[in-house]
Amino acid sequence: MKKIISILSLMIGWQMASAQTVNKDVAYGDDAQQKMDVYLPKESKGKMPAIILIHGGSWVAGDKINMAHWLKPLQKAFPDYAIFNLNYRLANRQTLSNPWPAQIDDVDKAVAFIKDKAKDYHIDKKQLILLGESAGAQLALVEGFIHDPKHEVKVVVDLFGPADMVDLYRAHHELAGLMNGVPTAIPNVYADASAVDHVSKKSPATIIFHGTADPIVPIRESDSLNVKLKQANVPSSYVTYPGKGHGWRGNDILDTYAKAIAFIKEQMK
Repeated sequence: MKKIISILSLMIGWQMASAQTVNKDVAYGDDAQQKMDVYLPKESKGKMPAIILIHGGSWVAGDKINMAHWLKPLQKAFPDYAIFNLNYRLANRQTLSNPWPAQIDDVDKAVAFIKDKAKDYHIDKKQLILLGESAGAQLALVEGFIHDPKHEVKVVVDLFGPADMVDLYRAHHELAGLMNGVPTAIPNVYADASAVDHVSKKSPATIIFHGTADPIVPIRESDSLNVKLKQANVPSSYVTYPGKGHGWRGNDILDTYAKAIAFIKEQMK
């Protein structure tokens, strides 16, 4: 019996693996941190949408491996979608290297690389979905709300992301190191990194997730973004988790997967 179960497990694992092509650490730039993992359906049926994952880590830490928990839920829900999981240059507090806007510049570069490879990857470059956590959500919001003049980003999934960098500075003054100055000295830099200042009726459909007890990113930022989205009549949803902090696990993360997937499906009809 154990042998049969083992064989069945291997067969199931082989079938799952054979359903996709995986290319790890594909370079989209010359820096060692400018890498992405590419997950493509093995048999594509015409052009497919692309989901782009962006990790968090306060712009100074983190890795694409932190977003790997999204892969199985997304691949199961969207077997015909391509998935790209990004790394980007991290700012260094000690050497002061790679300050903002290096991180969003890298997201721009990665998205441009994906679009340039649209024919090779069999993707529809006008059907992009950005999904980020924390700082990665801020990058997803900025990319989708500010750096997408052709409106090719159709959906943003924002998990407890900073939407107002001036407000974040009030909570964490060390943010000035990343931004190369305080808000009063460089207001345009902060505004250009804040999605809440750039909501319009053409903004991509957005679903927001936030814990009510988040000690890192004040929930008021998501509150404000939600209000702006509603005022602009942008398709949106706002999900809060009472008592949860900066991220969650267990049944709550399963709920997040389900709600994010349902929202994406509705918007990509």
